[in-house]
Order: sequence, then structure tokens, then C-alpha cells
Amino acid sequence: MKINWNQLTLIWNLGLCLLLLTFISCDPAQTIQFTNQTESAATVMVVFKKGDHVYKFVETSESDTLIINLEPKNQNAVRTFQFGLGTWKIPSSIDSLIAAMELIEIKTANSTERYQGENQIRTFIEDRVAGNKKLIEIELK
Repeated sequence: MKINWNQLTLIWNLGLCLLLLTFISCDPAQTIQFTNQTESAATVMVVFKKGDHVYKFVETSESDTLIINLEPKNQNAVRTFQFGLGTWKIPSSIDSLIAAMELIEIKTANSTERYQGENQIRTFIEDRVAGNKKLIEIELK
């Protein structure tokens, strides 16, 4: 059996390039995670501004309001939403997310918190970016 070294070298180089491209593009997903740490059910309501925004928590719908129901802790108390690739440390990523939101309202058995307007929403979101910059953790306590 005669080996064609030119073809073998070509296949080896293509395989190596494919492998390198796979690892180069392995950015983490931008993620927002809601966790209910309370003993009773809680609700998070996000109202989006009208218009075509990059960030949506769910598939396209006619509604501009997303309601997230969270069970008490240790039950179905965590909801996770993933967006594009990259980290939240890129200023334009957080800016786009904040620009899409009009209101965030968190209701627990003990309190109701409202974050409305760009300044309040920005402070709320930026304070919850986790150390790894790929996760925004919103914990209801």
C-alpha cells in the first residue's frame, strides 16, 4: 500500500486548523440567573421597551412583559437565561441589555422592589455581575 504523503499532510493540517478554530471560539455564554432564596413563591416581572432589541429572555412574542415565577427555595427556585457569546464585562453588552428594559419588579411574600429608568436598572444589573463576568446573579431574599 502506497501512502500519498501530500494528501496525508493536507488532511493533518486541515484537522489541526479545525481543532484550533473550535477552541479559539469557545467564549462563555452571557447568562442571567434568577434564584429565589425565600421560603415562599416569588415573581420577577421585566417590562421591555418597545422596539427591536437584541436581548430578549424568551423567544419573540407580542408581549413586552416577561413574568418569571419562582418556587420557594429548594424547589423550582432557579431560572437561567442565556444570551450571546462573550462576557458582561464588555460595556456594550450591558448597555444593550439595559437599553432594552423599562422596568424590573421583584415580588416576594415580604416585599416588592421596583427598578425603573436607566439609572436604577443599570445600578441593579451592574451590582449583580458575578466575579467571572459571564453571569448576572439575581437572588431574591
